[in-house]
Amino acid sequence: MDETFAIGDNFNDVSMLKMAGYSVAMGNAEPEVKKLAKHITDSNDEHGVATAIHKMLETNN
Repeated sequence: MDETFAIGDNFNDVSMLKMAGYSVAMGNAEPEVKKLAKHITDSNDEHGVATAIHKMLETNN
């Protein structure tokens, strides 16, 4: 699980974010979800998923 990458934005994603080694909350996520994630990216309107993937790849290469 340490090598798992997860992106979420709502309460249904909480268990996934808690278990993932690299957890990311979207910029438009619920505030409580943002507190649980290790990283926060841009909103879904600002290409947050792509930004998170690029950042993770840069960090873990």
